[in-house]
Amino acid sequence: MPIAKLSGIDIHYDITDYTDPWRTSETVLLHHGFGRNLNFWREWVPLLARHYRVLRMDARGCGASGVPPRGAPYTLDLLVRDAVGLLDHLGIEKVHWGAEASGGHVGLAMALAHPLRIASITLCNTPFQLPKSANDNFSEAEVEQFGLGHWARKTLANRIDMDKVSREWMEWSIAEHDKTTRHIAIAQHAMIAAGNLFPRLAEVRVPVLVMAGNKSSIAPQEQMIQMRNALPNAKLVLFEGYSQGIAFSAPERCVGEMKTFLDGLL
Repeated sequence: MPIAKLSGIDIHYDITDYTDPWRTSETVLLHHGFGRNLNFWREWVPLLARHYRVLRMDARGCGASGVPPRGAPYTLDLLVRDAVGLLDHLGIEKVHWGAEASGGHVGLAMALAHPLRIASITLCNTPFQLPKSANDNFSEAEVEQFGLGHWARKTLANRIDMDKVSREWMEWSIAEHDKTTRHIAIAQHAMIAAGNLFPRLAEVRVPVLVMAGNKSSIAPQEQMIQMRNALPNAKLVLFEGYSQGIAFSAPERCVGEMKTFLDGLL
């Protein structure tokens, strides 16, 4: 299990590379969203790895990465520091950042703090600010008592189109959420809920692909249009008839849009 022992935290990661060894390949870093882990990218990896070196990482406290103690700070700055530390550990200068949901917050924050380390950003259903309705669906007391799997089951219909994924995937997803330590889930959600990246979007100079389902209540269409208009170099693709979770309900289409976007940057 590859672990980067960074300053203060161990970060679990995985690299998959089926590119031609005689070519210089660029790296795509895939960063998961709230309460998830790098296994959620499994369907993306074979679609990308023939063309790019694919780096996945577990955010601190998630998956097989180290778990900070209860009460320890949990901030975007720390998640950015972890990503930069991992790139330094691996000797990678720059990446194309791919993310779903709050993983996009980390990528945007990294582009602001370390613009030379990001070549582009691809976002799937990432709001610049979590709507109040989404905040209302999260109860710290319930997560503390019953675990994040309880929340994941209760909110599943709001987070993905249940008719577009299998029942087996849904049960697996709930079980994976439930592996996230309860105090980490609460701290991570508090970080996301308090954030608003809109005032700084104009400072993000790298190309950004914004993808979202046009029926999402977590990354609503109106907010996606605002994001596209605020970013200096952005493209918006709306998935008609989809809500949240397009990274999992339409992985082939998401990767296809991403590859087209990246090909256009060459």
